[in-house]
Amino acid sequence: MRPGDRVGVAALSGAVDEDRLGAGLEALRQLGFEPVVAANLSGGTGLFAGDDDRRLAAFHDLLAQPGLRAVIFARGGHGLLRLLPRLDWALLARRPLAYVGYSDLTPFLLEVVRRLGVAAFHGPMVAVDLARGLSGAESASLLGALAGDLPASIPVRCSGTAESCRGRLIGGCLSLLTATLGTPFAPPLDGALLFWEDVDEPLYRLDRMLTQLRLSGSLAGLRGMVVGELRPADETPDLQPNLSEILQEMAREHGWSVACGCPSGHCQPNLTLPLGLDAHLDVGAGRLIVGEPA
Repeated sequence: MRPGDRVGVAALSGAVDEDRLGAGLEALRQLGFEPVVAANLSGGTGLFAGDDDRRLAAFHDLLAQPGLRAVIFARGGHGLLRLLPRLDWALLARRPLAYVGYSDLTPFLLEVVRRLGVAAFHGPMVAVDLARGLSGAESASLLGALAGDLPASIPVRCSGTAESCRGRLIGGCLSLLTATLGTPFAPPLDGALLFWEDVDEPLYRLDRMLTQLRLSGSLAGLRGMVVGELRPADETPDLQPNLSEILQEMAREHGWSVACGCPSGHCQPNLTLPLGLDAHLDVGAGRLIVGEPA
């Protein structure tokens, strides 16, 4: 992608605040793009940006707009899972675009990777991150990812026992990863470097979700795990040291490496991760390198 390209702004999940949307659209213009807004971004009520039928129709109509190069979602929330079985994947395959989002959009991004065989982007959303104003590092990361400027190098924290490893970068919001278990939309993780992050989750819930993934057999074939820069819930001020102990126990059990502090998702900075590409966890450099030739 290049400045001047048309970028769709979609809402498949929660209702979108009008003021935040306006600020985010202006930020998108300042980045050099021409926003094209889905019809359901105004008038959403309750949990959703319109009922299921309206969200779905508006998204499909947006994809039919001429000249679109990408879709950046307005926000997360809840609602995407209700629409996954009804999305017109044949339409998406005919019109390959760069999709950018995180949180509730996790299952959609991973289906784009799995079904369409293209990268999807775990990165800033219009009425959230762009609305508050992207930092220089965030803007550079987003623009670089959309322009295909690879490899992308992301800082992480590696423990003294971790070893460098390679795998296909897959992941997103932990609670959405576990929500897909037992459904046709659970991502295959064999050979993957699994990235996950979440926000305001107490330690026991994080442990329960990780345990659910482990008991499902999803983690057996991982090459490694990369954890986001987590913001602890109020009742878990000592989240990091306790979570580190849990993660190291899992790593020893499965024989793979763990890195923490990857700045993507519900955090600042929220750097853009291209999902679906080969990645290298370089322990010596403390970097996650995505899109590096094997």
